[in-house]
Amino acid sequence: MFSLNICNDTVFFEDIKIEHLPLILKWYNKVDDFRFATGIDNPISLDVLTRKYAEVAICSNEFFVGVYLCKEKKMIGILKGRFEYENKQSAWISSIVIDPQHQKKGYGSAAVSLLISFLKEKSNIRNVYLAVIEENIQGRSFWNKHHFIELRRIENHLKLQNRQQNVLIMQKSI
Repeated sequence: MFSLNICNDTVFFEDIKIEHLPLILKWYNKVDDFRFATGIDNPISLDVLTRKYAEVAICSNEFFVGVYLCKEKKMIGILKGRFEYENKQSAWISSIVIDPQHQKKGYGSAAVSLLISFLKEKSNIRNVYLAVIEENIQGRSFWNKHHFIELRRIENHLKLQNRQQNVLIMQKSI
């Protein structure tokens, strides 16, 4: 796993460790709140999450961090993504989850800003990509606010809530 232990004035990232998984499982299993962010629409077990974690942990181009409040040193969310092998100047954000009691307070924005600043200043990354389900209006609004633009639309790309979902690929040049 790519280590991404960085901070700004509001939040900091700390690499996820196996002992963090029970807390993360609670977020993953809040499927009504986070199905769009995680792509999981039915509760999963700790064993399933542990297997997913193990897959990330052995990949040097993937990051999986806890999002912590600087003042309280409390994990309030997660951020996952990867750097592309084929195009070393690209990164993908695969999910961001902020605990519901900490949403709408700017912490998700602070986390995205921290990641983008790090990529811009400390790496060769020049483009950041993500996929968002088309009907996820709140998610699309969040990414638009951070100046991500829609590149393309993929029809019926994945199944969520027993329905095929359209996915938008979004991009930001940094």
